[in-house]
Amino acid sequence: MIIPVSEIKKTLTELGALEVTVQQEANNVMFLSIFSIGGERTGVFLIASELGTQLFCQFFSTFEQVFDKPGVDFYEVLDKLNTRLVIGHVQVKKQGEDYMVTYRSNHVGDPDALLANRSFRNFISFSVDMVGAVANDIS
Repeated sequence: MIIPVSEIKKTLTELGALEVTVQQEANNVMFLSIFSIGGERTGVFLIASELGTQLFCQFFSTFEQVFDKPGVDFYEVLDKLNTRLVIGHVQVKKQGEDYMVTYRSNHVGDPDALLANRSFRNFISFSVDMVGAVANDIS
């Protein structure tokens, strides 16, 4: 299977990516895209890889806000946020001594028909919208 790099990059750009950087590894293609979300330049990552005969895409963005060790009330806020998301989910990620919120969503599709319907485009569009909603709620 060949990962459709140009189609993915084109979709990211059409949906408003200000910059798209592509890095290819043996079995993965990583796309770092910069979007303007809520007036802020926000980095989102998309990792495309093979899953059998299908294309598996993992979309994620980590928010800049740093938190001390979160308590139960913090996780309750994240749970509430997750119930409002159309796709994807948020989770807490520990980096060193700090804790950060990460949004993540996944898509599986036919690599030969990636743009044949709107499912991949909707996946990217909705994921970017969800990053904006989360950024608004945690700011």
